[in-house]
Amino acid sequence: MHRVDLTRRAETALTAMPGDVHEETLALIHDIAADRAADHGSTAATDAVLRGRVWVVYVALGGLLVVLDAGRVG
Repeated sequence: MHRVDLTRRAETALTAMPGDVHEETLALIHDIAADRAADHGSTAATDAVLRGRVWVVYVALGGLLVVLDAGRVG
């Protein structure tokens, strides 16, 4: 089980995205959260992931994933 928290900046970015990009970004966030949940480490990690045309910046600590920002290339 994992928990995802969106900061105001990420929430605003997600609502401004066109539908297909929004879905692509949510799928990336889901995959990041699933990978982090499988990690079981308690070490804090900050990372940025680019997949296809979307990117996500996040901080992870244990079962919590905080999405700081999200966007699309182009």
